[in-house]
Amino acid sequence: MQPIIETLRLVLSPAVPGDAGRLGTLLAWPQVRRFLCDDRVLSPDEVSDLLAEALAAGAGGLGFWLLTTKPGSFVGLASLMPVYESAAAAFPDFAGDVEPTIALEPAAWSHGYAGEALAALIAHAGTLGHTRLAALVDAPNMRSHRMVERAGFARIGTARGPRHTLVAYVAATRRAR
Repeated sequence: MQPIIETLRLVLSPAVPGDAGRLGTLLAWPQVRRFLCDDRVLSPDEVSDLLAEALAAGAGGLGFWLLTTKPGSFVGLASLMPVYESAAAAFPDFAGDVEPTIALEPAAWSHGYAGEALAALIAHAGTLGHTRLAALVDAPNMRSHRMVERAGFARIGTARGPRHTLVAYVAATRRAR
């Protein structure tokens, strides 16, 4: 089961079925969808399918979390999900791994929220017994490169992606004792 995760400034609350609209709105921002959705506006059915996958993963402690500041303002989404088959096809070693994703509303950029949420996801993955996380970052997405590198991810290679070259990273987690 997914826990509520609190950081210094954020609350990560597990997504629920009624969050499809909020998720769709977030992913429709041009700045957000540029790299997360290969610059496509997802249909409501596609958003519902993504949310359904995340809700199914919730039983194993994975899924989507809504990010709110401690005063309660929605700022984005964080996720821990199994690496998608298309990514595992490009990086076969990633099959069975888990990948974190952070999507913030543009007004929430440059406040350190993404790095704070990522650190919380890395810690949570360790409590679930995952010993490493995978990350695939579009080559031109410099903000995400800096974030994963600051979080301790190491670059291991590149592969062709749908729109851009993908840069692969891995990071070790700390297993709970």
